[in-house]
Parts: sequence; C-alpha cells; structure tokens
Amino acid sequence: MQKKLNHLFSLFLFLFLISQNIQANTDPLLKNKNLEHLKQTALADDYSYFVAESLTTEFGARQAGSQAEINSINWLEQQLQEIGLTQINKQKVPVRNWRRHAASAQVTQPYQHQLVTTSLGGSISTTHNGINAQVIRFNSIEDLRSAKPEAVKDKIVYIAKALKQDVHSNEYIKTLNIRQQGAIVAAKLGAKAVIVRSLTTLNSRIAHTGSVLYQADVKKIPAAAISSVDADLLDRLFTKNLPVHLTLTLNNTEDKWLNSYNLVADIPGTEQPDEIILLIAHIDSWDLGTGALDNAAGVGIMLATIKQLMNLEQAPKRSIRLAILTNSQLKQSGMQTFIKTYKDELNQIVAVAESDLGADFITRLDTHLPTSKLTDVDYLHTLVNDLNIERGHNSSTASTNSKYLLPYNVPVVNWVQDSQEYFKYLHSANDTFDKVKLESLQQNVAVYSLFAYVLANSDIDFRAETTKTEEQ
Repeated sequence: MQKKLNHLFSLFLFLFLISQNIQANTDPLLKNKNLEHLKQTALADDYSYFVAESLTTEFGARQAGSQAEINSINWLEQQLQEIGLTQINKQKVPVRNWRRHAASAQVTQPYQHQLVTTSLGGSISTTHNGINAQVIRFNSIEDLRSAKPEAVKDKIVYIAKALKQDVHSNEYIKTLNIRQQGAIVAAKLGAKAVIVRSLTTLNSRIAHTGSVLYQADVKKIPAAAISSVDADLLDRLFTKNLPVHLTLTLNNTEDKWLNSYNLVADIPGTEQPDEIILLIAHIDSWDLGTGALDNAAGVGIMLATIKQLMNLEQAPKRSIRLAILTNSQLKQSGMQTFIKTYKDELNQIVAVAESDLGADFITRLDTHLPTSKLTDVDYLHTLVNDLNIERGHNSSTASTNSKYLLPYNVPVVNWVQDSQEYFKYLHSANDTFDKVKLESLQQNVAVYSLFAYVLANSDIDFRAETTKTEEQ
C-alpha cells in the first residue's frame, strides 16, 4: 500500500512540476491584454484583403522575374516601409525566364476533337508541327514505372490518376509526383511526350499547370496537362478499347536567366534579438490567372500579421522575421537563396510558419518538432480554440518552402487551411481574386499574430536542446 502511495505521490509531483513550468512560461501572457487585443484587432482589420486585391489587380500574374513580379516586389517593399520596418533586405535571386506561348492537343483518332491543354511549367516545346502519336494510358505513375519499354516507345504517355477531394492537402501531396516525375519516367521508357490529368478537384474544361521536373541524364520530353473533362473523355475512349491518337503542340521559350528578389524584413527583438520567429510567404505566381490563392492571399496574411505586431506599443523580446520569397513555382530557388544567406542563423529559428495554401480558414494545427515541446503546442492551441481550429499531429511535412528547413531541424508550426476550394483553382486561369474572402483572411491574421506574439514574448522554445546548445 505504501509503495502505491509513494508512486501516486511521485506521479502527482511530476505533473505538478510540469504544470508549474508551463505556467512559468505562459502566466504573464495569459494575463496580457495584448492577446485579446491582437485577436480582436486582426479579426476586424482588412489590410490583408487590401494587399491581396492590390497584388492581383494592379500587377496581375507575377511569374518569377517578370516585370509584373518586380513591380509587385517594389510595391511590397514600400508597404513594409510604411508599416514602419527599417531592416529590409532585398536578396537577388537568379530565376529562369521560362515562358509559355501556346499549347494545343487534338485527338486525331478515332475522330477529330480538340482538348483543353496547357504546358507544364518548365516544359520544353515540341517541334512546330507538333508530335502525332498513339496514346498509351496509365492509371498511376507506379503503373508507368512497371511498364515495358516496348509498350511505351514512341507513344504519348497519358497518366489518368485524378486528385481526390480532401479538406487538407494530403491527397495533393500523394498525387503531385505524377506531374513532377511523369516526364522523367516516361522518357526513360522511350515516350515522345507525356500528358497528365490536371491536378484539380473541379470538373471543368480548364487546364491546370504546375512544374515538371527533368533529370540531367534523361532526355527531356514535352509535358502538358489536360482539363479534367477532357481526361474523362480519354478514359471513356480507352474503356471502349478504341485506339487513341493525339497531336500535341507546345510552344514555350527559355533562353536566359533573370534577376528577381526575396524581401526579408526584421522586427528586431529587444532582449533576445538573435532568436527568431520566421514567417514565410511567396510572391510569384503562374501566368494563367492572377495568383490570388497562390499566393497573393498568403502575402496579404503575413504582411497584415507584421502590421498588427508593429502596431503594438511594446517591441517583441525575440526578433520576428518576414521572408517574402520569389520563384516558389520552379524549384523554390528563392528559398534556396534564403537558406544560403542565413545558413549560420538557421539554428536560431525558434519556429517557422508559412502561408501557402490559399485564402480559406485555418482549421488545424500541425507541427514538426521535438515531442518534449508538445505541451507548449497544446498551450498555443488553447489561444485559438475559439477560432474553430483542431489540434493536429506532429508529423507535418511543412509547406512549399519551409520544407527545406526540415533537414536543419528548424521547428515547424503548420497552420493548415481548409484547402477544398484551393485545389479547385490552383495553377489555373481561375485563380483570381473573386475566390478570396475577407473573413477567412482575418482569421488567418489573428492566428499568425497570436502565434508570433506568444513565441516572441515568452520563454517557449520549440528547438531541440542540442540545437540551442549549438547556438550558444
């Protein structure tokens, strides 16, 4: 009996000490009127909406290195200055000048029919007369990998897998390799070109682009996406065992490198300026729409978050860094430049968060950090519980650019948005400002403002102990 009592006492003592440690880190913040003020001010502010509207209306599509993107970067720099930031670093980033000009895909057998198509980003062109060949269909890239070269040689490969509806981005991540790796796998088997079903959950006659990857030791072949409705048509033709032939004509150019820029702005900390909370969004977009969901909304959210924090009377104890990155669409060279520039400071990042999943409400909090830090995440979650955000998992793969910080053991806090609308319009001509809603942007700004404020003004530190030791 005494052993049981001793065991229970030890357990209660352990839990008590943990609770005292959490309270020591957070008690002043729980009583801090800035938290509620931040939340309510953000929920009533329309600056994020103004930024997204301005980027999409005044500058339009912002393909990396284009004049429109450069103009938008200069405008954002001016906005940062007007907010009151003085530490702004404009980093030069070399970007490819790949540009699409025209695309055509026409069924020639069993009858003549024009498909809606677009080049995948980075694709080479066909010849002027295009490629006319028989089409061979595969359900997935796994099926293509297992195909025999003699079955694929000199044909146009069609990968038919559809993107499933998903509240978050899990299905997109699973399906993405079809678009990115399809040309490499098909070329190894001797294919003349590859076409994929557009990665969208919307059934329409609009084609969605996105980047294609090539491999240095594998011949490059043209790559395109067709609309989901046209993909359905091809599927029905194959179901009837009809031979399908296609003429694919793509006209793209790429002949030099251009200069674009990252914008990196700091709110310096007053007590631990070397410890950093990092916020990320990318400014570039594809050329088909106006880049509203991808990613004017994300830029607006992060800029408005910085504005909220700058409006507080007291400066943060830790530094808050905003990175507005270029060239997220083609191999994320903006992020690579950022990492190269700040490599010696990566172990000083207490946490990173990125906004790059559209303009809808945040619905889940995921993380990728040491399990010993999860009690602090639980506390963080209590601050946004009333904003309909569920507590997620600790296996986040981060976002488009922040994923490159995972090998450096940078703690990731991933505020996951509802992406159902996002994947209807991503990388298409339908990515336009009418899809952006003020109320959801305001909720995002409230969340990021609370997140950045708490981490910048408390002892909460999501880094592993070894990482902190290396910094010291």
